[in-house]
Amino acid sequence: MALAVQYGHLRTLISEGYAARSRNGVHELLDFETARIAAEHLTDVHEALENGGGVSGPAARRLINAAGTEHRRFGGMITTTRQAHSLLADPALNVFHNSEAFLFCNYDRAKALCHPSRGPQTIPSLDRCRPNCANIARTDEHASQIEDTAAELRAQAGSPLLPAPLADRLRQKADHLAQFAAEHRTSRITVDEEHS
Repeated sequence: MALAVQYGHLRTLISEGYAARSRNGVHELLDFETARIAAEHLTDVHEALENGGGVSGPAARRLINAAGTEHRRFGGMITTTRQAHSLLADPALNVFHNSEAFLFCNYDRAKALCHPSRGPQTIPSLDRCRPNCANIARTDEHASQIEDTAAELRAQAGSPLLPAPLADRLRQKADHLAQFAAEHRTSRITVDEEHS
């Protein structure tokens, strides 16, 4: 997804000076890849939910619904430009994976904290995710990744070669991450709970 965001910036630059035929070809390729990646992520979420996995966060129910909708409509496979445009045109399926922040952004511009001006952005600024944003959802896999990262930070902080102030910062970051994982474990919902 990072490449799609990166190319989204490139799309603006290209549209300022190239012929329409070239511009459309690049846009269609980028839209196709963006839709394909979104479908793959939603399929992963759907499969995890079908196997008893859970989702947490303010947008948990939206993510569960998006995963189910994508599965019914596309089955995890975007093979045509028409399918790509159909997926991207559905606001409910505007789901972006942020591996750095261990979350999915179920992007709703009106609720996005990454765009405080609520301007014309059609995609989130994933480098500005805020933990209190209403668009955030986390999966069990994210929680496991968070716990692994927290453990790695604590191991680094335990090194006798590390200066004490840096070790303290690593421990604080590990504690902060561990809190996210603990919140997920206590507030996660599953498909069965969603439909009950």
